Amino acid sequence: MNDASHTLDSHARTVALAPAPQRAKAAASLQHAAGELGVYPASIAPVYRALADGTLPPMTVPAFNIRGMTYELARAIWRTSMALKAGPLLFELAPSESIVGDQLFEEYTALILAAAVREGYRGPVFLQGDHFSIDSMEAIAPTLELAKRVVRCGFYQIDIDASHLFDPGGANLAEFHQPNAQATAQVISQLRQFKPAGEFLTLGGEVGEIGGRNTTTSDLEAFYDAVISLLPPATRGLDKISAQTGTTHGGIVLTDGTTGQMPVNFDLAAALAGQARALGISGLVQHGASTMSLVDLAKLPASGVVEVHLATQIQNIVFDHESFPAALLEKMKAHQTVGGSAEGDQDENTERLSELQRFYKARWAAWGPFKRELLDLPTESLETICDSLGAWVADVFRALRIAGNAGVLERYNTKERV
Repeated sequence: MNDASHTLDSHARTVALAPAPQRAKAAASLQHAAGELGVYPASIAPVYRALADGTLPPMTVPAFNIRGMTYELARAIWRTSMALKAGPLLFELAPSESIVGDQLFEEYTALILAAAVREGYRGPVFLQGDHFSIDSMEAIAPTLELAKRVVRCGFYQIDIDASHLFDPGGANLAEFHQPNAQATAQVISQLRQFKPAGEFLTLGGEVGEIGGRNTTTSDLEAFYDAVISLLPPATRGLDKISAQTGTTHGGIVLTDGTTGQMPVNFDLAAALAGQARALGISGLVQHGASTMSLVDLAKLPASGVVEVHLATQIQNIVFDHESFPAALLEKMKAHQTVGGSAEGDQDENTERLSELQRFYKARWAAWGPFKRELLDLPTESLETICDSLGAWVADVFRALRIAGNAGVLERYNTKERV
């Protein structure tokens, strides 16, 4: 390791472990250093527009949620990306993950950029705020304030999730989806006005709660017509949209703690993607997909899915790895305190779950309480875990048709002013 690499590694660790009041300032310094070396946040909008109009052949952009050990795991992903000349890819973080992982958005930006520098990448980096959830009309204002904060530190992709808002007594689909559309439109309008000078925000919305009933094309049309009707004139709507096609956040968890086959309806995904593009949206976003088989992941590009979110399998690779310290895993099991999922889903029947199922669903909240222990993993353990992550990521890149496509970032100027 040369002196520059050692300095970068040390700076990244300092950022991750700094007391919260000082962490944002330390992160800003690291982000600035990465920018000086040609690694900077950007919007993926030009790529999505090219996928929508057929200028680019079908591919699905992976969005990686890294809940902890961010610098180390991101290095493994960047390293694999460089080896396969793969691109584009997204790195994302949800507010819930930021909280339980004790990981500021400013910190996440700096660590992802620094990991790219460390592995020799130069160019745009796509950062995304995932699941900016709105569960009531009163939650719109604080969600907007948080979104503006993360945009300031380089998250030029924001996924708005008001799918929990609906009118069960609505006389038709338009009335059913009206609360979701109203909240989504308010956030779109404010963020379009707020965007940094010279940058374009890539905004996503969600119709159909992930894990709930499958979304229909009529649902999508009714929801989006309502969104557009509520936006000020000449305001651009959504750039992409999430819908339910049969998946579940975290996967289908069996009693032994392993995951089962995900019942994805690919014909429905294709129909929804086509409907989205007819409405002027780039395409469909697939959630709850990281435990899908590679065979199924490979079906996403042809189905018109422009983006897939991958979180749980990264966590599984780390915590279930044979090199992960057994004593630390036992401490995590004894620390289970949080129910539901990182995306805000709740399981109302936890008593029917086996102990392994309960731990599988709860362990996403272990990243923060054990942050230092995770960053202090033995070097040999860390290296073998990162090798396993890299092998899985390589398979994902090939399945999603982004291996060998790094040139896309040169053909579609991601610093384009829109």
